[in-house]
Amino acid sequence: MQVVAPLQNALAKIGTHRIWARLAFVIFIVLICLAIGFGTMARERTFSLVATTLGGEITFNGQQNDWQFSEVIRCTMRASPDFRISGEAREELCDNALFKVEHLSDIVVSWRDAERIQFRSHPSGGLQIRLDSDSRADMPPGSLLIIPQAAWADHGALAFQGAVQLGGEMATGSTDYLLSGHWEALQTGLATSLVRDITEVVKSGTLVRGSTVDFIKSEGNVISFGHLTPPDESATGIEVALLTERAPIALRVSYYGLQEPAIFKPDWIDTISSSTLLVALAALLSLIAGIVGLVLAVPGQQEQDSDSE
Repeated sequence: MQVVAPLQNALAKIGTHRIWARLAFVIFIVLICLAIGFGTMARERTFSLVATTLGGEITFNGQQNDWQFSEVIRCTMRASPDFRISGEAREELCDNALFKVEHLSDIVVSWRDAERIQFRSHPSGGLQIRLDSDSRADMPPGSLLIIPQAAWADHGALAFQGAVQLGGEMATGSTDYLLSGHWEALQTGLATSLVRDITEVVKSGTLVRGSTVDFIKSEGNVISFGHLTPPDESATGIEVALLTERAPIALRVSYYGLQEPAIFKPDWIDTISSSTLLVALAALLSLIAGIVGLVLAVPGQQEQDSDSE
């Protein structure tokens, strides 16, 4: 009896230590999972978007928005219409009863900070740009720049920096609606940035015809960097490609008939499910948990065997 009592006390201590070891391991795994989850969360992200649209709007940012035109018709809004001009004398692309019409070539238009324009595909097949800002003495609001079809088809890209809206509000008779598009949300968290300094696509989607698309954040405009290009030879519309600034932003998509727009931004589920690194870490943790569980189970099995003997 004197030998059995100390042995039982030793076994009890081993069992207690094993319980604490298992508890410590569980706490360790939980902390690792919380650290990974926290590391994947990122408030800042950037969106890439490629779309074909019949119209849109840009509010320029900065002083680096210079557009060069090989051929352009400048239609300056008249203070009052001049209906004395006969029908035969009126321009085909721009009604000179309402506008003062000038045919220009090889000009550069430097858009100013905070100037707002509307761009759309002209019925003739060219590009129409309308100035909506009261910022130029020589071009009052409502004035137009029209690039004829032949010049627009061979035109280079028109790069911009500013806040963008693609597609006008859909209604009967609308001619500036969005045709199609695709977007991706890219971001990186602490867990991935420690291993590799890249961003990952964590959410994506398709834009349907008639959508109105822009980007939002809590304060101020979301600045995008992109360009407008003419469509392919047999296509219609205006090709737009852009990348937004890196910020806590979301994509806002409005649809005809809906009272509230749809807001798209990645959450932690999107981040975890789209990250190959996190999937690999999850598999590694599962393997470690299995090995540690097996190691901790061996002393318990040995104790049961010694007790049975």
